Amino acid sequence: MQTNEAQIARKRRMGAYLALVLMSMLYSGNLISARILAPQVPPIALSAYRGILGLMILLPLAWRTMKASPKPNRRDWFMLALLGFLGITVAYGSFLWGMQYTSASNAAIIFATNPAVTNGLLVLLWGVKPTRIQLLGIFSAFIGLIVVISQGSISRLLGFHLSASDLVLLINVLAIALFTNLSQGVMAKFSPIVTTVYSLLFGTLFLLPYGVWETTQRGWHLTWQGWLIFFYMGLIVTGFALFLNFAAIDSIGSGQAAVFGNLAPVFSMILAVFVLGEHLYTYHWLGFALVVGGILLSISKDFRNSPGPHTVNGGGIK
Repeated sequence: MQTNEAQIARKRRMGAYLALVLMSMLYSGNLISARILAPQVPPIALSAYRGILGLMILLPLAWRTMKASPKPNRRDWFMLALLGFLGITVAYGSFLWGMQYTSASNAAIIFATNPAVTNGLLVLLWGVKPTRIQLLGIFSAFIGLIVVISQGSISRLLGFHLSASDLVLLINVLAIALFTNLSQGVMAKFSPIVTTVYSLLFGTLFLLPYGVWETTQRGWHLTWQGWLIFFYMGLIVTGFALFLNFAAIDSIGSGQAAVFGNLAPVFSMILAVFVLGEHLYTYHWLGFALVVGGILLSISKDFRNSPGPHTVNGGGIK
């Protein structure tokens, strides 16, 4: 009996890891896409309309499950709306606004702090104590990304400085970290697909009024390549990748899931090699090794068996 349960748990963890790797692959083109579209369309409007595209994909898939799931009470509606506000309204809006005015390198460094912020909030707000191995894994993955982003140059790293738009991206990181941790409590009652749809619905509704106004004031100018990128960001990233993220968090917890976010910049570099013809250098391989090693440490047996963010109760984590 215990053996079967252990096998089921192991398969569930492996499925979550594969989902997070796939999610990171899908997200890898998001930063580049945002840089391309930022000059062409208003940021809040783009955020709202990509939310609508995501709902067009997810709502038909979730409809039967939503009908069979428990009806949300007043507190549930508040938590679902809060998830939508943090993970969609604030996260999407700040991401696209900030990407208009910052460099890709600055953005990559800021986004690399997400696992540390997510796990830091687990410690401060929910009392979840990470193991030494998990902390080492988070640190290793972060250093790996810094090596890649700085191209192995200390002088290049020292040239990093925060601008006003970078502070907006830090708000993005904080919002996503809160969104990731709070979602575990919500998924104690609702399935990942139902949580995804409700969060996306609320977040899009919050964005839509200003997005429509922004469109009327600034217009909407996309090339045919821009339209392809827009549909990619809406249908694939906002729809499918968001669901993969929720499903993985439900299986292994927000702390471990957040560390996999470091794979997205790695996949972006690999994508640049095949699409843009760029070359990989020694610092790339060193950075990749540190990132992958950090992730493996974070999902090690020592961390899985320790008290962590896997038990949820109501809207919080215990």
